[in-house]
Amino acid sequence: MEKPPEAITTRLLEALALLRNGDVAAAEAICLGILKQHALHPDALHFFGLIALRSGRFDESVIRLNRAAAAAPENADVHANLGLALMRLGRNEKAAASFERSLALKPDATDARFNYGLVLFQMGRYADAISSFDFVISQKTDHAEAHYHRSCALSELNRLEEALAAQQKALGLQPDSAVFLSATAATLCLLKRYNEAEPFIQKALTSQPDMELPNLCLVDVLRSRGELQESLEVVEKLIVKNPESLQGHIWRSKTLILLGQPEKALDLSAFSRNIAPHDPITHVNHGFILAALNRLEEALVFYDRALDLKPYDLDASYNRSFALLVLGRLEEGWRAYECRHARQNTASIRNYPQPRWSGKEQIRNRRLYAYYEQGLGDTIHFSRYALLAAAAGAHVFLSVQAPLKRLFRNFHPSVTILDQNEAPLDFDLHSPLLSLPLAFETTLRNIPAWPNGYLSAPIEETARWIPRLPMGRRRIGLVWSGSPIHTNDANRSVALARLSPLFRSGDVWVSLQKEVRASDQNTFHASGLCDLTAELSDFADTAALIAALDLVIAVDTSVAHLAAALGKPVWLMLPFAPDFRWLLDREDSPWYPGMRLFRQERPGDWDGVVGRIGAAL
Repeated sequence: MEKPPEAITTRLLEALALLRNGDVAAAEAICLGILKQHALHPDALHFFGLIALRSGRFDESVIRLNRAAAAAPENADVHANLGLALMRLGRNEKAAASFERSLALKPDATDARFNYGLVLFQMGRYADAISSFDFVISQKTDHAEAHYHRSCALSELNRLEEALAAQQKALGLQPDSAVFLSATAATLCLLKRYNEAEPFIQKALTSQPDMELPNLCLVDVLRSRGELQESLEVVEKLIVKNPESLQGHIWRSKTLILLGQPEKALDLSAFSRNIAPHDPITHVNHGFILAALNRLEEALVFYDRALDLKPYDLDASYNRSFALLVLGRLEEGWRAYECRHARQNTASIRNYPQPRWSGKEQIRNRRLYAYYEQGLGDTIHFSRYALLAAAAGAHVFLSVQAPLKRLFRNFHPSVTILDQNEAPLDFDLHSPLLSLPLAFETTLRNIPAWPNGYLSAPIEETARWIPRLPMGRRRIGLVWSGSPIHTNDANRSVALARLSPLFRSGDVWVSLQKEVRASDQNTFHASGLCDLTAELSDFADTAALIAALDLVIAVDTSVAHLAAALGKPVWLMLPFAPDFRWLLDREDSPWYPGMRLFRQERPGDWDGVVGRIGAAL
């Protein structure tokens, strides 16, 4: 005899209670009993699928919930649970379709909307995911997970400040969540706000000392301080505790490269590729290590493998662009380098209603707004393209960082210099500075270079420096370290003590080093270097002092670009794996005719560089 509907409902409630108590088999037996008599009972089919879902048997739950959906096509909850099961299996397209059917039937269902946001995130539809999380938050302002996952989507869109604000809201709701604390620390690290990140890291590690993300953030903070050995110790402990930590192996490679040990990083790279052979990050990492060994053609093979696995992988595209540029394949390299605008921690193209200049549009008699996007040295280097645009008949507005504004005061009659946060009231086209080489189709054959430089120092200020400098055979300016937070600072900067043999040359050595690190202080005071840097307030002051010198010897920093752009002879000390603009194997630079390059012959070989400079002096 068939059971009445009320009896079936009672039995299903019993099954629900059993499931909540962990008795899956008994709950399932009740459902099977009902379905033997009522094979198409929609609630029994739904609950039968729900049991498999809650038990982690996702394939089985999809089969059961599809039957339930066929029996009750208007039941929004069935479609929502089917979407959840499909999402657990990574079948995101089908999961999204199920959530969309559920939400069409029940638009205000916050759980379905939240899970829909999660699957949209997994599909890389970050803006749509944010819209879903926004809806959930509008209904439930205290939904901490929605705030957190919204921050993750914002971070993927490179909207880091907004991501940080969303993480703070999540933390306000769950202040002790190690996940939220770690995410906040990671975003602060991406923003290079390392001191602010540290308390969040420590609080997360206090509750979960073995958690991966806060440990990796700690590695990044230590790296930013130059504490590379300590950074390596942290990541190696993480790997010991979790040998399958993919990010742990990746960060170990990065740290070893900064320590000047790319060969060791290469030997260990197989670990990450064995852990996740189909994850593009492992191939990007291997390519990055090969690039650190100047094996760039091989590096390109691995970047291409990563892109075969994930055609829009930004890290693979970004690193690939540098490999192409270092190899001198500039036309391909500039095109590939445009991917930087979509990456985290890289300045994006600014949003204006006017079109971005691609090089195809006529610029004669038009107003072009060009703006800085990266470091001071990059602005000096690529400002030459403002001169090209002016020569092509454009009126150029050039935005530069505050320390450079006075230096560029008399740059060119057709170039108006703006503050770093200033935009012209009206213009026709715009472009970030580092996109102009692509717009002008720059190759090795047509690099714009000026034998006598393209910047000038204030004559009256140079005149006041000359009598203040000691007399000697030559007056040589020296720069031995750059910004400590630069990602490659450990390789491009050199300890002052390693340059000491040069000071016996009989020349007057003049420090152009604005900030002397604690580790260099003793050598600096004993070196006899002439130091007038306390009187340098901006790059115009530095330019005037450089103009009074005979030669500048420097590591790869903004001051080297400044001296070369002034037309001063520059001897540049380069690490084994150079920045893209210095290319490979040559002793001159097509960008700066008065520059001479002194390269390490192997990673960390500053002594060889110093020996060759000493002989040249």
